[in-house]
Amino acid sequence: MKKEIIICVIVIIIVIALNVFSEKFTNKIMDDIITNLKNVREALLTENEEQMRENIEKVNNEWEENKSKLSIYIEHDELEKIEMYMVELNTHIETKEYNMAIESLDVGVFIIEHTKDKYKLSLKNIF
Repeated sequence: MKKEIIICVIVIIIVIALNVFSEKFTNKIMDDIITNLKNVREALLTENEEQMRENIEKVNNEWEENKSKLSIYIEHDELEKIEMYMVELNTHIETKEYNMAIESLDVGVFIIEHTKDKYKLSLKNIF
C-alpha cells in the first residue's frame, strides 16, 4: 500500500512540474508574439511600412521556430486559429488594407490570450 501511494505522489508531482514548465514556456513565447504584434499595430496606425515589415517578420520567425514545440501539448485547432489570423494579417498588410489588418491582429491577439488562459493550471481548467 505504501508503494502505491508513493508512486501516485511522484506521478502527481511530475505532472504538475511538467505543467508548470510548459505553462512558462507557452507564456514566454505567446508574450513575445503579442509584444511584437502590438508593435505591428502601432506601425499600422502610423502606416510605417518599414517598422511593420520588421515586426511582422519577427512574429513570423518566432511562430515558425516554436510552432512545432507548442504542438506537442497544445491542441492543433488552437494553433491553426492563431496561424490563420497571422496569415490573414500578412495578407492585409501586403495589400495595404491597414484597417482590416488591425482587425485581424486584434482577433489574433485575443485568440493567443485565450490559448494562454486555456492551458493555465487552475481549478477552472481542471473542473
